[in-house]
Amino acid sequence: MKTMKFYSLKWRLIRRLVALQAATLVLIAIAFAFVFWISGMSGIFAPDEHAIDAVSESIAWNADGSMRITNTDDLGYQRDKAADFWFLVRDQQGRMVSEGNVPAQYLAIAASGSDIAEARFNGDEDNPATIAARLQKIKTDHGDLLVIVGRQGSLSAGKLLVVFMAIASGIVLPVILLTGLITLAVTPFVARGIHRGLSEVAQAAQGIDGTTRGYRLPLENVPEEVAPLVIAMNETLQRLDDDHNKQRRFMLAAAHELRTPIAILQNRLETMPPTEATNRLLEDVARLSTLAQQLLDLQRLNQEPVPDCSIDLATVARRQAAELAPLIIAAGYQANFELRSMPERILGDETALERAIANLVQNAIQHGGRSGTITIAVERPAQISVSDEGPGIAAEDRERIFEPFQRANGRSQGIGLGLHLVREIVKIHHGRVWVSDAAGGGASFNMSFESTVQPA
Repeated sequence: MKTMKFYSLKWRLIRRLVALQAATLVLIAIAFAFVFWISGMSGIFAPDEHAIDAVSESIAWNADGSMRITNTDDLGYQRDKAADFWFLVRDQQGRMVSEGNVPAQYLAIAASGSDIAEARFNGDEDNPATIAARLQKIKTDHGDLLVIVGRQGSLSAGKLLVVFMAIASGIVLPVILLTGLITLAVTPFVARGIHRGLSEVAQAAQGIDGTTRGYRLPLENVPEEVAPLVIAMNETLQRLDDDHNKQRRFMLAAAHELRTPIAILQNRLETMPPTEATNRLLEDVARLSTLAQQLLDLQRLNQEPVPDCSIDLATVARRQAAELAPLIIAAGYQANFELRSMPERILGDETALERAIANLVQNAIQHGGRSGTITIAVERPAQISVSDEGPGIAAEDRERIFEPFQRANGRSQGIGLGLHLVREIVKIHHGRVWVSDAAGGGASFNMSFESTVQPA
């Protein structure tokens, strides 16, 4: 049989929440990069003050006072950092040196002899994605220099990727980690609160069995999405109760109808001369009467509360032994009652216990081999046993025979209700019933109860 695997709703919820948060933050990072591109927010790629310093420190002067560019490590770094790096330097005499593809607008600014001390350019109206430039006046021993540095070209896909990676590493990843940890920590508590109602329903469902009537699953604290399932289960339980009530009413009516003709038949047989055939017929009628009574008892047993009466087990057992002795002797057995030790008193239904003893005796009569002794014994702390000297019951059948309509292998008599009724009676008295080997070689049916009252 293939084992069904179940998934954890809590961990599925955590994974999906974290994935949703991560996807949302990635989309936000992409949106920011796109906004940078369409709005000309390209200043993030403009050369910083280090570029200005690198260019100014690379300027050297010739003997005639003109400028020349020398290669320095800082200038080399700026060139390596951006392949489209350019710069322009103008002295007070209007002489200029430059490198790279300097845009025309910056050449015009330098040629105009602008008095601007420092400026930053972030594109123009015609091309808002134009890469920015930086302007700054530098004081040197040869006078003031106007230095303009920049990067030529528009914001490319590669630079957009740089923007995205910068946002992702600086904002998105930390936020994803933070929200993921918060989700991991908080979700189990949230899920536990949501699942509390489901746990109550599951625990309540474990209390449903074949004898439970009027039982319903609780709807309190159940999530709205699960409520239809719980309501459907309760409606199913209601239908089962209705069907059971119909069946119970039918069984009660049938059992009542059977009692009258059985009583008439038994009365007529008792007026006939005693013979072996008559005794067998009386025994069969007794079994039939017992069956009708068992059907009634089974229908009534779980419908009425157990009386809270103090019961003397010794008295009940002795009385039943006296009442059943003629039936035992008529079937070819010897009847025996043993008070092995004075039992403690119990609380319960005396009539139901009498019925349990009668069923065990009837079972012993049917399956005891028609010879030997049937013994009803009582002992401490609160135990009654009925034993015979028949063939006994195989170990593999000792649990099964207490199920309704079950009989031990090789047994053809009876319909299998008597022992089931015994178990139900013992159960409502919070006791247990079991089969063991009798001292005489047959079967011993033992009923043990909770003792609640000490012997008087």
